[in-house]
Amino acid sequence: MRHIALSARRRLLRDGLAGLVGLVLGRGAAAQEPASSGRTPELENLGHPLTTHARKGQPPIQPLDTMLLYERSDDSQVQAGTHEVLSLIHEEKGPNSFPWTIYASLDTHHDAGDACVLCSRLHKHGPGWSTGLHSEVFNHGRAVALGANIEMSSDYAGAEPTQVIGLNIQAVGGPTPMQYGIQIHEGQGRFEKGIGLNGSGQVGLDIAGRYEAGIDTHGNDIRLAEGACVVLDGEGRIRLRYREGRIEFLNGDRCFAHLDVDAEDHAV
Repeated sequence: MRHIALSARRRLLRDGLAGLVGLVLGRGAAAQEPASSGRTPELENLGHPLTTHARKGQPPIQPLDTMLLYERSDDSQVQAGTHEVLSLIHEEKGPNSFPWTIYASLDTHHDAGDACVLCSRLHKHGPGWSTGLHSEVFNHGRAVALGANIEMSSDYAGAEPTQVIGLNIQAVGGPTPMQYGIQIHEGQGRFEKGIGLNGSGQVGLDIAGRYEAGIDTHGNDIRLAEGACVVLDGEGRIRLRYREGRIEFLNGDRCFAHLDVDAEDHAV
């Protein structure tokens, strides 16, 4: 019986050593496996481990209830250099992929308060160029390239007044008026069209505020396709249009006067 027990223990020890050797050799083979094998490369960790709160300098205290906080304050005189708190570098070379460098998701059910997925806040004290959000797009291929994309949907069917707005720009304070809510201008490139409205609805451009001039075209023309009208009243009945060589004045669908554009010049 003792001989049988010793043999069993020897077999167990032998099998255990064989498994351990195989495991070590397997790890070595995996470490030497070329990147072209199709397997995902191991994550490479560099630098120092960080805790949930890291600080460099003494930046202003913010009233934040945050789980992860990195702070930085500098007094730098370095020219042509940027200073980041967080940098993410992402490259995707696959022809069929969906690379999203940053993904943020929020589900909220609150009745009072404010919900915000991403918040950008800038306090500008000097004359240097500054922006709350900055997007750069360098297009080198075909199809679509967008500086910012906003996709909206709404399935609320209640009776309460509800506003769903794709882009909201609000002047919130200060005694000095700001120059533009939206500005489109040229740098080294240009746009063929400044603003494109390619949808359908009730009104393409709604100017409900109070302005000295609703539209100031400066030296630019206002262009209508033939048959389109300039509406002269709030109900849309009194209209002016050009059609088939005539400038027509309409009351509803009835033309009550016209000018022949091929006629001789004469006073009206």
